[in-house]
Amino acid sequence: MKWIISHQSALEFWRNAKEEDVLAEKWPHAMRLQAKPLDAGELRAGNIWGLAAPLHVLVGGDNARKATRTLRCHISSGEFPGGSFVMMDSGLTVSSPELCFLQMAGELPFVHLVALGYEFCGAYRLDGKSDEGFRDGLPLANVGSLESYIAKAAGLKGRNNAMRALRFIADGSASPMETVLAILLVLPYKLGGYGFPKPLLNHYIKVPPGARKATDKSKYCCDLYWPKGKVDVEYDSDAYHTGSDRITQDAIRRNALTSMGITVVTASRKHVVEASKTRALAEVLSRLLGRRLQYPLKDFTYRQADLVNQLMSKAPMNVSD
Repeated sequence: MKWIISHQSALEFWRNAKEEDVLAEKWPHAMRLQAKPLDAGELRAGNIWGLAAPLHVLVGGDNARKATRTLRCHISSGEFPGGSFVMMDSGLTVSSPELCFLQMAGELPFVHLVALGYEFCGAYRLDGKSDEGFRDGLPLANVGSLESYIAKAAGLKGRNNAMRALRFIADGSASPMETVLAILLVLPYKLGGYGFPKPLLNHYIKVPPGARKATDKSKYCCDLYWPKGKVDVEYDSDAYHTGSDRITQDAIRRNALTSMGITVVTASRKHVVEASKTRALAEVLSRLLGRRLQYPLKDFTYRQADLVNQLMSKAPMNVSD
């Protein structure tokens, strides 16, 4: 285990990981890194995995650090709990998604860390090579696995930020824009959000026999669903919710869910990027969920605008419809 890919390089690896990489087993034992220099021959070979420079690696002490333009060494002399590393058949050892999230908690602004959590626990990966800016992918982790790992990672950098971010992260997001919408709704007022409880994302609702007259479907997937209020917020992307067939299917779906006592609310890109429309959506939800909205901060409007700007920025949250 001479090379341990970490931080930004581990993030790059997981965003481009193949299915077999995602399903690879994690090293189960706790361990400490050796405080000896990286092998000179390996340093001359350089980055053989095609990851962007500088390559981020973990080392066990200051005497193991190498200062080069193509290598950045992160020192950690503490103990890493089981589940910290994944060892690939290719010989590559990489920080597990859980450790990578913890490492990025010490590198990213808080809002971007929350967004990264949604990505890791969701069914997509940011991908600058895609026209949409993302691609489908298996979840790298879930909120439970992140919480369990971070609870064991006492003494590792970023732990407090990671624990705080997990309060606002939900499993199951299917796209960056669903993530942005969820974050806008659940972050507290002081961060520019509306303070709603976390919804269930892409949650399946079974259609009972009594509602089968309205549809031939046996179940429906709700984008953002609050079971307590039986409220479903659907994010309608311009790219996928157009055309007469799509409109017809959406109408059938809405009628079926309505017959089941579920209120369907539609949100679009404008509900994310235009503050007045975001507030209108939040006010509708407040009535449906029985939660009174309050704006105790005089500069809430500015905080909300800053939150949207951070979430819609090209890096590290490259989002599109």
